[in-house]
Amino acid sequence: MDLNEIWQEHKRFIVTVVAGLLTFFIANSVVDSLYDGDINRRQGTIRKSRQKLAKDLYTPTDRALAEDENELLTASYAEMVEAVAFRPRPGFIADGSSAVKNIYTTAVERVRQRTADLASRNRAMLVDGLGLEMVQTTNVDEIERHLHALDMLERALVLALDSGVRRVRRVEIDLDPAFKSRRGLGAIERTKVSIETVSTAEAVTRWLAMAETPLPATGEGGPGELIRSQPLPIHDLELTRVSAKDDEVRANITFMVVRVHDLDTGEEVE
Repeated sequence: MDLNEIWQEHKRFIVTVVAGLLTFFIANSVVDSLYDGDINRRQGTIRKSRQKLAKDLYTPTDRALAEDENELLTASYAEMVEAVAFRPRPGFIADGSSAVKNIYTTAVERVRQRTADLASRNRAMLVDGLGLEMVQTTNVDEIERHLHALDMLERALVLALDSGVRRVRRVEIDLDPAFKSRRGLGAIERTKVSIETVSTAEAVTRWLAMAETPLPATGEGGPGELIRSQPLPIHDLELTRVSAKDDEVRANITFMVVRVHDLDTGEEVE
């Protein structure tokens, strides 16, 4: 059988094969022209990354510097916590006790009596019962926060009365909304203690100055012990004139009981 007979008998198959080969070579050339440069660049990037990974990214000196910086940051954080975190006085600490509700009830009556006596001596008026309601919960953490708020309230009221404030119209305590939320508390928790008073502008000015100026404890152990052991942070302040004829102003002041929670630093990686 000669070539002519082979061609005639297998012409369709031969044409198909040749066409397929031509299509393959043409497509391969097109792919190379379109993507060969990008592939080479990516391969070069991979080689460089492998070379970097084969070397140590940080030297012992880098680690020592990082450790020194971490120590400074830790010390600064501790100083910040010491400056802003509320330190409750004895009598306002739950200590995880199962009798924390009794502790709170006793503290409420004690604060009411102390402030009532001071108001009587200074010829001032307080809102009935300080506007406090007995907490109904048995949650130790929640009662503890109310204890701390009660501590802040007594401190603020004592300073107000000593400053010449003559009328306390309203008291309100609000726990941080995040306390009962599903997302949980953040690093900083704020309980608000709001007090509305009517007095002279001079009395309010003295009150604010005393609240912001801590004094060392006297060691006498009296009712006023530790009242000014730390500044009382103010969240909000609103002043409005009561009458155009005198110097009386209505002051709405919101103090903050700040709790600082531990930071989650994660696991240390060697």
